[in-house]
Amino acid sequence: MRIQDIATLKTGAVLSRLHKAETGGNLYRVLSLRNIDDDVGAIEARSCTPMRFTEKITDEFLTQKGDILLRLSAPYTVVFIEDDSDIGLLIPSHFAIIHAVGVDAKYLYAMLDSDEIRKQLFIEGSASTTLATISIKSISECKIPRISLQKQELIGKYHLEAKKELRLLRRLWAEKRKLNRIQYAKLIKKIDEGELV
Repeated sequence: MRIQDIATLKTGAVLSRLHKAETGGNLYRVLSLRNIDDDVGAIEARSCTPMRFTEKITDEFLTQKGDILLRLSAPYTVVFIEDDSDIGLLIPSHFAIIHAVGVDAKYLYAMLDSDEIRKQLFIEGSASTTLATISIKSISECKIPRISLQKQELIGKYHLEAKKELRLLRRLWAEKRKLNRIQYAKLIKKIDEGELV
Protein backbone atom coordinates (compact mmCIF):
# COMPACT_ATOMS: atom_id res chain seq x y z
CA MET A 1 0.00 0.00 0.00
CA ARG A 2 1.15 3.54 -0.69
CA ILE A 3 1.79 6.05 2.08
CA GLN A 4 -0.73 8.45 0.49
CA ASP A 5 -3.48 5.85 1.03
CA ILE A 6 -2.83 5.47 4.77
CA ALA A 7 -1.60 8.89 5.92
CA THR A 8 -1.99 12.62 5.54
CA LEU A 9 1.20 14.48 4.68
CA LYS A 10 2.16 18.13 4.66
CA THR A 11 5.26 20.23 5.10
CA GLY A 12 5.94 22.30 8.19
CA ALA A 13 5.50 26.06 8.45
CA VAL A 14 7.58 28.39 6.28
CA LEU A 15 9.15 30.47 9.04
CA SER A 16 10.21 33.29 6.71
CA ARG A 17 6.52 34.01 6.10
CA LEU A 18 5.83 34.46 9.80
CA HIS A 19 6.35 37.82 11.48
CA LYS A 20 8.71 37.79 14.43
CA ALA A 21 7.83 39.84 17.50
CA GLU A 22 10.44 41.51 19.68
CA THR A 23 8.20 41.49 22.74
CA GLY A 24 4.74 40.16 23.39
CA GLY A 25 3.33 38.02 20.64
CA ASN A 26 3.14 34.25 20.85
CA LEU A 27 6.14 32.31 22.14
CA TYR A 28 7.00 28.95 20.50
CA ARG A 29 9.92 26.57 20.74
CA VAL A 30 11.10 26.10 17.14
CA LEU A 31 12.42 22.75 15.98
CA SER A 32 15.48 22.87 13.73
CA LEU A 33 17.71 20.35 12.00
CA ARG A 34 20.26 20.82 14.82
CA ASN A 35 17.70 19.58 17.38
CA ILE A 36 17.42 16.16 15.74
CA ASP A 37 19.78 13.31 16.59
CA ASP A 38 20.01 11.61 13.20
CA ASP A 39 21.50 8.42 14.61
CA VAL A 40 18.63 7.57 16.93
CA GLY A 41 15.77 9.65 15.52
CA ALA A 42 15.24 11.75 18.63
CA ILE A 43 14.50 15.39 19.34
CA GLU A 44 16.64 17.37 21.77
CA ALA A 45 13.67 19.53 22.80
CA ARG A 46 15.62 21.40 25.48
CA SER A 47 17.83 22.94 22.80
CA CYS A 48 14.94 24.17 20.61
CA THR A 49 15.11 27.91 20.05
CA PRO A 50 12.33 29.98 21.63
CA MET A 51 10.90 32.54 19.18
CA ARG A 52 8.05 35.04 19.34
CA PHE A 53 5.67 35.56 16.43
CA THR A 54 2.84 38.03 15.96
CA GLU A 55 0.65 35.24 14.52
CA LYS A 56 -0.93 32.45 16.50
CA ILE A 57 0.35 29.23 14.91
CA THR A 58 -2.32 26.64 14.18
CA ASP A 59 -2.01 23.23 15.84
CA GLU A 60 -1.28 21.57 12.49
CA PHE A 61 2.23 23.07 12.60
CA LEU A 62 2.91 22.11 16.23
CA THR A 63 4.09 18.65 17.23
CA GLN A 64 1.42 16.41 18.68
CA LYS A 65 1.56 12.96 20.23
CA GLY A 66 1.59 10.33 17.48
CA ASP A 67 2.99 12.65 14.79
CA ILE A 68 5.71 11.35 12.52
CA LEU A 69 8.25 13.88 11.28
CA LEU A 70 10.48 13.12 8.31
CA ARG A 71 13.42 15.33 7.47
CA LEU A 72 13.11 16.42 3.81
CA SER A 73 16.87 16.44 3.20
CA ALA A 74 19.48 13.73 3.62
CA PRO A 75 19.76 11.63 5.77
CA TYR A 76 15.89 11.70 5.86
CA THR A 77 15.69 11.11 9.60
CA VAL A 78 12.31 9.96 10.92
CA VAL A 79 11.06 10.95 14.38
CA PHE A 80 8.02 9.68 16.26
CA ILE A 81 6.48 12.16 18.69
CA GLU A 82 5.77 10.32 21.91
CA ASP A 83 7.38 12.16 24.83
CA ASP A 84 5.52 15.05 26.46
CA SER A 85 8.65 17.21 26.15
CA ASP A 86 8.43 16.92 22.35
CA ILE A 87 4.83 18.16 22.15
CA GLY A 88 4.03 21.73 21.07
CA LEU A 89 7.20 22.41 19.07
CA LEU A 90 6.84 24.56 15.96
CA ILE A 91 7.67 22.42 12.91
CA PRO A 92 9.50 24.29 10.12
CA SER A 93 9.31 23.46 6.42
CA HIS A 94 12.45 21.28 6.64
CA PHE A 95 10.16 18.47 7.78
CA ALA A 96 7.18 16.53 6.51
CA ILE A 97 4.39 16.09 9.06
CA ILE A 98 2.77 12.69 8.70
CA HIS A 99 -0.43 11.52 10.41
CA ALA A 100 -1.35 7.84 10.13
CA VAL A 101 -4.94 7.16 9.05
CA GLY A 102 -6.26 3.61 9.13
CA VAL A 103 -2.88 2.14 10.04
CA ASP A 104 -0.93 1.93 13.30
CA ALA A 105 1.19 5.12 13.60
CA LYS A 106 4.13 3.29 15.16
CA TYR A 107 4.11 0.76 12.30
CA LEU A 108 4.13 3.58 9.76
CA TYR A 109 7.03 5.14 11.68
CA ALA A 110 8.93 1.83 11.60
CA MET A 111 8.37 1.45 7.87
CA LEU A 112 9.40 5.04 7.09
CA ASP A 113 12.53 4.48 9.18
CA SER A 114 13.39 1.25 7.33
CA ASP A 115 16.41 0.84 5.05
CA GLU A 116 14.13 0.06 2.11
CA ILE A 117 12.17 3.31 2.32
CA ARG A 118 15.31 5.29 3.07
CA LYS A 119 16.90 3.84 -0.08
CA GLN A 120 13.87 4.98 -2.10
CA LEU A 121 14.14 8.45 -0.61
CA PHE A 122 17.88 8.66 -1.34
CA ILE A 123 17.18 7.79 -4.99
CA GLU A 124 14.52 10.52 -5.13
CA GLY A 125 16.80 12.96 -3.32
CA SER A 126 19.76 12.30 -5.63
CA ALA A 127 17.59 13.45 -8.55
CA SER A 128 17.02 16.76 -6.76
CA THR A 129 19.30 19.70 -7.43
CA THR A 130 18.70 21.34 -4.05
CA LEU A 131 20.65 19.65 -1.24
CA ALA A 132 19.15 16.22 -2.01
CA THR A 133 15.71 17.32 -0.85
CA ILE A 134 12.61 15.26 -1.39
CA SER A 135 9.01 16.28 -1.86
CA ILE A 136 5.84 15.24 -0.08
CA LYS A 137 4.86 13.50 -3.33
CA SER A 138 8.03 11.35 -3.17
CA ILE A 139 7.12 10.23 0.35
CA SER A 140 3.47 9.67 -0.49
CA GLU A 141 4.31 7.25 -3.29
CA CYS A 142 6.52 4.98 -1.17
CA LYS A 143 5.01 1.55 -0.63
CA ILE A 144 4.86 -0.43 2.60
CA PRO A 145 3.54 -3.96 3.23
CA ARG A 146 -0.15 -4.41 4.04
CA ILE A 147 -0.37 -6.59 7.16
CA SER A 148 -2.89 -7.16 9.93
CA LEU A 149 -3.33 -4.52 12.63
CA GLN A 150 -2.02 -6.97 15.25
CA LYS A 151 1.25 -7.42 13.29
CA GLN A 152 1.47 -3.67 12.71
CA GLU A 153 1.26 -3.03 16.44
CA LEU A 154 3.90 -5.67 17.14
CA ILE A 155 6.34 -4.24 14.58
CA GLY A 156 5.67 -0.66 15.70
CA LYS A 157 6.16 -1.46 19.37
CA TYR A 158 9.38 -3.38 18.68
CA HIS A 159 10.80 -0.55 16.55
CA LEU A 160 9.98 2.07 19.17
CA GLU A 161 11.60 -0.02 21.93
CA ALA A 162 14.70 -0.57 19.78
CA LYS A 163 15.02 3.20 19.25
CA LYS A 164 14.66 3.82 23.00
CA GLU A 165 17.41 1.30 23.65
CA LEU A 166 19.69 3.09 21.17
CA ARG A 167 19.03 6.40 22.94
CA LEU A 168 19.89 4.86 26.30
CA LEU A 169 23.09 3.38 24.87
CA ARG A 170 23.98 6.79 23.41
CA ARG A 171 23.51 8.41 26.85
CA LEU A 172 25.53 5.65 28.53
CA TRP A 173 28.31 6.13 25.97
CA ALA A 174 28.36 9.90 26.61
CA GLU A 175 28.47 9.43 30.40
CA LYS A 176 31.22 6.81 30.12
CA ARG A 177 33.22 9.13 27.89
CA LYS A 178 32.95 11.92 30.51
CA LEU A 179 34.00 9.53 33.27
CA ASN A 180 36.99 8.34 31.24
CA ARG A 181 38.12 11.94 30.64
CA ILE A 182 37.89 12.74 34.36
CA GLN A 183 39.83 9.61 35.29
CA TYR A 184 42.44 10.32 32.62
CA ALA A 185 42.87 13.91 33.91
CA LYS A 186 43.31 12.61 37.47
CA LEU A 187 45.86 10.07 36.28
CA ILE A 188 47.88 12.72 34.42
CA LYS A 189 47.76 14.99 37.49
CA LYS A 190 49.10 12.18 39.71
CA ILE A 191 51.90 11.51 37.24
CA ASP A 192 52.77 15.23 37.09
CA GLU A 193 52.86 15.41 40.90
CA GLY A 194 55.12 12.39 41.05
CA GLU A 195 52.62 10.14 42.79
CA LEU A 196 52.84 7.58 39.98
CA VAL A 197 56.02 6.57 38.28
